[in-house]
Formats: sequence, C-alpha cells, structure tokens
Amino acid sequence: MTRVMLIADDMTGALDAGACLLPADVIVATSPKGAEPLLAEVRPAVLCVNAETRHLDASPAAERVASLVGRARREGVRCVVKKTDSALRGNIGAELAAAWRASGCERLHFIPALPEMGRVTRGGVHYVDDVPVSEGRFGKDPFEPVACSNVPELIGLQTDVPVTAVSEGEPVPGEARGIVVYDATSLDRMLARVRELEEGGELGVIAGCSGVMRALARVLDLRPRLERGLPSSGNLLVVCGSVNGTSRGQCTYAASRGAAVLPIAEREKCDDSWLESDSGRDFVSRAARSWATAPLTVIDGSGLEDLTRLVPDGAEVRQVVADHIGALLVRICESGAGGRVLVTGGDILASFLAQAHADRLRPLGQPVPGIVCFELEMAGGEVAVASKSGGFGSRSLFVDMAGLPKEEAKECAHA
Repeated sequence: MTRVMLIADDMTGALDAGACLLPADVIVATSPKGAEPLLAEVRPAVLCVNAETRHLDASPAAERVASLVGRARREGVRCVVKKTDSALRGNIGAELAAAWRASGCERLHFIPALPEMGRVTRGGVHYVDDVPVSEGRFGKDPFEPVACSNVPELIGLQTDVPVTAVSEGEPVPGEARGIVVYDATSLDRMLARVRELEEGGELGVIAGCSGVMRALARVLDLRPRLERGLPSSGNLLVVCGSVNGTSRGQCTYAASRGAAVLPIAEREKCDDSWLESDSGRDFVSRAARSWATAPLTVIDGSGLEDLTRLVPDGAEVRQVVADHIGALLVRICESGAGGRVLVTGGDILASFLAQAHADRLRPLGQPVPGIVCFELEMAGGEVAVASKSGGFGSRSLFVDMAGLPKEEAKECAHA
C-alpha cells in the first residue's frame, strides 16, 4: 500500500521530494499518466508524481492536482503531500486550494520553509537569505516572477479559500478550515510542527518543499529498501538550460576555472533541423569527446536572449528550448561516452526523460541539498544522472561536483 503520495509541479521537484524520503521504497512517475499504474499496481511506499503543472495556467493546473489528490484518497493513501517550490514559484494558491478541496480534509497544512537553504517564513512573510522573496532574484525571474512575499496574500491571488497564518509556538488551529500557513525558521521547528500534526491526526493533506519531506521522513514509519550507493566517480557533463541568475553564475565560474564550455547558440536552441545538420553532428561529437576526456564539460544554454522570433507562432519558447536541449542530451548520452550528467532546469530534465522514454525512476540520493541522483538505461549504456533546479547551489557547484580542487580546475581540457 502506498503510504505517501507527493505531487510536484515539475520534474526536479518530484525527484527532490523523493530523495528526501530515502531509504524508503520510492518511485518517481515522470508524468501524471505514469502515476496511475504505479498507484494501483506497484504501490511503492512513496510515490512522487511530476504533475507537469508549473507552466500551466491556474485553472488547468488546479484540475490536474485535484484529480491526482482524489485518486490518492480513493486508493487509501495515508498522507498526500503537495510539493511546492521553495521560492513560491508556480500556481501556489490554485494548486493548494485544489488539493484541499479534493482531499475532503478540514485543513491543508502548508509549511513553506527550507531553512538549510536560507528560506524561512516569519510573520507570514517568506524570506530568501533574509530578503523577502519577491524583492530578491526570484521576484525578477524572467519567466515566473514571484509577485508577493506574504504567503497568505500570495495564495489569495489565485483562490478565495480561507487562509489562516500561524506563528511559531502557536498550536495547530483545530477550528480552522481551508489552508493553514505556518511560520518556520529552523529544521527543529519544522520537525516539531510535523510531529504535532502527526500526533493530532492532521497529516491527511500537507504542503511544503523538501524541508517538509525531511521532517516527514523522520516522523513516518516508512518501509525501507536496499539503497544503492551514489555514483561519485567519472567525468561530469553539465547541461544547463536554466536562465536563472544562479545557474548563469555557475556556468561563468566553471569557465573561469578552465572547464570545457560549449555554448548553445540561439539557432541551436530553436531549430528543428540543427541536430541533423553537419554543425549539429559536430557539436554532439565534440561534446561526447570532451565528456570522455575532460573531468568537467559544460553545455551552456543559460543565455537570456529574446527567442520569440525563432519559434513557430503560438509555440512556447520555454518548451521549444527544453525539447531541443533535451534531444541534444539524448544524442550525447547515446554516443556511449559515459560518465555522470548534471541537468540544470526542470523543463530540460522533463523533456530529456520523455525523449529517453523513461516513465519511472528510482532516486538514489542527494550528494548535496538540492541535487538528486538516479540511474538511467539508455542505448549507449547506463548513465548516472543528477538534477537540480536553476536557483540552487553555490557558484562553484559544477567544479565541486567534478571533484576538482578549485585551484586546480584550470587544468580541465577545452573542447
């Protein structure tokens, strides 16, 4: 019987959530369609679902979340978790309201914080590194800027469901209906709150990011499985399609330390014929050769260009770019070069997995917070893949994951 079902709005979120609950028996469904047989037949202790709602409008996103929550409740899932972005991006209000309504519970408990990454909630306001989230880099995101730092107000932009704010130290409001938002400034406070909810029989439907998942892992008795070790050796290929400032900084730093960096030009992000051209085949060959010989290779698609003129009318630029970079990565992996891959950006990861025909994954673990590893069988052999969302990690992350001392990173070969 599936004890916990987590519903994430993108692929990196689903993997991140699942890895937090290891060593339980965790399976990640890469799409909503793939979740149904896993829930009805395989029944892992923990099922994480990529609901693919991050870039949908509020109404269809809410409908998809409601459908998944309703199915989970009918299947007797003990705890349904709506996984949210730690910076409050996406359809927060619409999806939480839909999850609450479909659950049949009196309350949905929302703990947005991720203290180990500097993301805390005080007085109902969400902060990233002591800056209200909408006033920092996430408020300036070119695709999905966070409009409001006050969590109840942000939720209220998309729903009229009642929202109750609760400070640290205050008890769970047993009389409230709707969405309950909790302050949290430390891991210990989050753990205490989740234990309080468990003891009060209030874990029917809960929401939050990976901080909540780690607390659930300590509170719930989940069936363990034999865990395979994390891959720690082999050359690292980074495929960066995120335009988040953090990711751009990581690419720049890797280049400054001598990593082999292959930029993806505007045409290469958008042209269906490029991969079949001489230029495209040469790019794949150079990337595969670098991956096989250099400790760190970065395919840099983080440029923030206006690509609307290069995509068909009515097409979503973000999805076009994700599909082209995902297809490029499939070609490189099928070359047989082998090693480790880090994919930055949930859209790129989802498209890559779809084109690699991967409908379910088993996470192996997290080498560092925000980075999730899994293994994937492909035509070129087994590939160890890690993923991260655009806003996570230090400037030196790529260099660190390649296992290179920073002062020696300039010795990487150039493509």
